[in-house]
Parts: sequence; C-alpha cells; structure tokens
Amino acid sequence: MVNLLSKFLVVWLMVAVIPLTATEVTAVEGKQMVFYPTDAKDAGEFGYLRNSVRLMLAGRLAQVTGLDAVMEGKVSEKRDASSYRVVSSLRKINGGIEISAAVFAPQNDKSTQFQRVAAGSSGLMVALDELVAEIGDTVFGIQSSREVAGKQAEEDVIATGFTTPHPDRAIKANSGFALSISQDEFISQTELVVKATERYKSAVIPAQSKGMTAADVDGDSQDEIILCANTKLYIYQLRGKKILALDTVSLPGGLNVHAVNVADLDGNGVMEIYISSTRNKEPRSYVLEWTPEKGVKWLHENVYWYLRPLEIPGEGLVLAGQQNGLGGAMQAGIYRMTVDSEGNYRAGDAVIVPESVNLFDFVFADLNGDKVPETVTINREEQLLVYTANSELVYTSPSGFGGRELLENYTAPIRLVVTDFDNDGYQDILIVDNELYSPKVMSKTRLYKNGQVRGLVWAKGGFVEMWHTNLFPNSIVDFQFYSKVGSDGNREGRLFIVEPEKGDIIEGFLFGSGGSRLSVYGMSFVAGGSQAIE
Repeated sequence: MVNLLSKFLVVWLMVAVIPLTATEVTAVEGKQMVFYPTDAKDAGEFGYLRNSVRLMLAGRLAQVTGLDAVMEGKVSEKRDASSYRVVSSLRKINGGIEISAAVFAPQNDKSTQFQRVAAGSSGLMVALDELVAEIGDTVFGIQSSREVAGKQAEEDVIATGFTTPHPDRAIKANSGFALSISQDEFISQTELVVKATERYKSAVIPAQSKGMTAADVDGDSQDEIILCANTKLYIYQLRGKKILALDTVSLPGGLNVHAVNVADLDGNGVMEIYISSTRNKEPRSYVLEWTPEKGVKWLHENVYWYLRPLEIPGEGLVLAGQQNGLGGAMQAGIYRMTVDSEGNYRAGDAVIVPESVNLFDFVFADLNGDKVPETVTINREEQLLVYTANSELVYTSPSGFGGRELLENYTAPIRLVVTDFDNDGYQDILIVDNELYSPKVMSKTRLYKNGQVRGLVWAKGGFVEMWHTNLFPNSIVDFQFYSKVGSDGNREGRLFIVEPEKGDIIEGFLFGSGGSRLSVYGMSFVAGGSQAIE
C-alpha cells in the first residue's frame, strides 16, 4: 500500500510540475477546468486507479486546451462563468475498464459525454489519450498534439525502415523494405542509396530493457544480441530469420543498470560482457563471459568503477573507467583501467577528453580525414558537440538529441556509434534522436517518445543528416550497428534496436507493466561518385 501511494504521489508531482509543452492555442483563454473526484464505486479491483485517472486526465486536458486545471474535493452545484467542469468515472466491465467523462461548459447544466474502454491497467494510458483527443476535438475544436503524433507514427511505421530526413528531399521508391535517399544538395555529385535488405522483429521480451548491444560474442560467426534489465541479462541470436532466446542470466539484486558493452580485451576469442550499473548511488560493474557450451562465467563482480570498452584511434580497444562524485554525479576524470593479480581494478593513465565529458557520453572519430580524432559528445542539454584533439569546441548542434533517464542526477544519452556508412573514408556518426515531451527542468524524470536512428556525416564544419529510420513511437532504449565492405565494394551492415513494447515511462512506473522488443535490420549503402566536403 505504501509503495502504491508513493507511486501516486510521484505521478501527481509529475502532472503538477509538467507544463506539458502545450503548443496549441485555444479560443478559451482566461477560463479554467475544474476536475471533480473520479467515481470508482463500480471499478472493482481497479478502484485503486481513481486518483491517478483524475490527475492524468487533468494533465492531458490542460496540455491540449491551455486551461488551468483545478482539483475540487467534491462535486458542486455552483456554476462558474469562467470554468469548464469535468466529472469522470471508472467502471469494471468484461472487456476491461470503462473510462467515462462528462464535460460541462461554463454555466451549462447539460454535459457532453465521452467514453473509452481500456484492456486492463496496461491499456489505460492509450485510452486516456484517445479520450482527451475526442474531448479536445468535440468541446474545444482542437486536435490534440498526441493524436497528431500518433497518426504520424502510424503513417511512418511501414515495412521499409528508412526515409529521408526532410520531405523536400528527393525520395525514390524501391521494391522490398526500403526507400532510397538522394542528397545532391549536400554532397556534390554524390548519391547515397540506403536500403533495408532484411528486417526481423522479436516477440515481446518480458523485461524493461536498460541497455542492449550486439556482436559475435562467442566467435561462431553469428551475432548475439545482449539485452540487459536491472535483474537479468538476456542473450538472443538471429537464426533462421527469427530472433531466438539462447540464455537468461540472473543479476545480483538492487542494481540500476545503465550500460552493457562487449569486447574481447583479454584476447581469448570470447568477448567479455561489461555491465555498468549503480547500487545505492554507488558504481557497480560486473564482467562475465558467455558461451553456449559452458554458459556464464563471472570474471569480476562488484567493481567500484563505471566500466566501458573504448576504441581510441591509434591505440585500439582499452577498458576505460570513471567514478562518481558527490550526490551521485560523475567525478571528472576518465582513466585507462588495469587489473592486478588479485583482480582489483586500478586507474592508469587518463584519457584526454574535455573535463565536462562523462564515460558514456562520447566517442572518438576522425570526421575530416586528417588522421587526428575529434571528440564527439552529448551534453546535459542533449546537444551534440564536437571538440578538437586540443579540447577546443568547434561545433554545437542547434537542437537536442533525446537521451534516457537512468540515474539520479545523471542522464546517460543513447550510445553514439562511429562508422563509415557511405564508404568514403571519412568517419560518420549514428545517433538516436528521441523526442523529449517532458520539460528539461525535471532533472530526475524525463519522458521520451518518437525515436529514430539518424546517420550523420561531417560537412563544412557541421553535421548533415543522410538518412534516418522511421519512427519508433515509444522511443528507442538502445541500439548498435556494425558494417563491413561487401563483395561489390559497397557497405553493408546490421542495425539492432531495442524499444519499449508499449506505453511510456509513466505506465511502466505506475503499473509495473511493459516489456521490450528487438528489431534487426540488414542494410546496404550504395554511394556514387563519393566526394567529401571539407
């Protein structure tokens, strides 16, 4: 009961402080909406949702209409010339939960009735969004931004996975999975055609993923997909056009996982799996190996460092580490890590990066082909930054890229991937762009939707987007990409994506619901007359 009440309190605080980024302008300025307690006498075991439904309904309608939401303790007969009144109810039915809302216009005794049915608590958020959209359209003549986003997402989620970043760019239709992309306006005499040659989707994974990566972990020439939740590690493999579960590994209790990576740093032919997490705001990393024959082998447990395999140009793969400072924030300083004969991790030489950069926020990439790597990173405002080898800031993206809230006082962005997808000899960047729809002032709770992977090239001192995937409406939790030069001289690769099964962070937090889903794309990149721009 205490836990449930605490969840209600958190949701109430979220609704209370979120200005909900209302973009609609209504013709009812100066009025307010009064919300009476939700009637849940016929809700049965769903009665505990009574308070949350009223709060979420109020928050969403406030966003759509721009009106102030006022909570009343009981239904009143008083008629206020400046107030709309909303009376809501919950009722258990065979199909799940029926949500009803009666909306009274100012000084009007007759209401307009609205209803939606949710298939249990897991479908409540969708039903509420639909209810709000209908109220906005019918009562206020406003089409809600959520409805628009939903319709756009439906149109965008097609079997092809890739599209041009702007509608005025040339799109050429292709058979199969993909659209081709022509970018003549950015790179002279260059046409990059991006195709999805294959696409596979997993069944629902009954866990909320906190991180994912993919690689040929055991050296059998087939990619394994490593998905990590707070309590378990899941190992999958794409085999026979299906994503099959190979193994599940239980993790120690009390972890908040924020990254999973793989690398064969000891050179034994089997990649180590590095899990970076916190317990009670302190670093906890775990290192293990896995093979289908022997299963899991724990190499190091309870390492008091955040750990990440890092590719340093001219040096190769190293194990990098960072510690936390006061209040759970990351402590300045990233180091090459060594392990002594007793298995203790020690800090070696520092990795030279700008002081503000954190361990999971950056990559090294030679963007302009001068053999001197730049540091590409994301700041707390989720802007993409580029620093020279001398830590001079030379680029800041004009808009932010979405991250994910993982640790108190620390938001880790989605991973950055360095590649050369257009095969021109210059390194490119892949990044996830999740749309933030809660205000950035909420440092401990950030909500995202509408995720895309974007392919960026460096041109004329800034990044140019060459392609992106279609929308994943519930955001992207993590991704990975690998490529190689094929027999025809062009690049081919695989893109791995993990997304929430459905809903958003509120639904997962409030109801403990939701799983994850993996997608795997085969990709080809065909460039004609490639010519880089300095």
